[in-house]
Amino acid sequence: MFRGVDVEGLPKAGPYSHAVVANGFVFVSGQLGTVQGKDLTFEEQFRNAVEKIGKILNAAGSSLSNVVKVTVYLADAKYFSDMNRLFQEYFPHRPARTTVVTGMIDPKGTSLTGRLGQQWSLG
Repeated sequence: MFRGVDVEGLPKAGPYSHAVVANGFVFVSGQLGTVQGKDLTFEEQFRNAVEKIGKILNAAGSSLSNVVKVTVYLADAKYFSDMNRLFQEYFPHRPARTTVVTGMIDPKGTSLTGRLGQQWSLG
């Protein structure tokens, strides 16, 4: 059995939950770091995405400190070292991570996207 979790005020692009809690894990849907109408730096986008995920995890009864696996999608490999620096700040406990550089993201509008949180443990 599972329970869907939605956070009021956070946008979604379709008919899905922000997260699903199942068997002691929280599975979080991908979150963009962009803000409509604003031109944000990579760092601002990364922080926005992680902070959204933090809100979702809190609503599910968990937190960023319980993260066990992270998937990051980058628009451009040039952001890799910045992403590593920011990642260490938010995830000092060093969860498993996969980073994918993809051309599917518009590099002018979105520097970080995606499943920054595939599995999050309830701890």
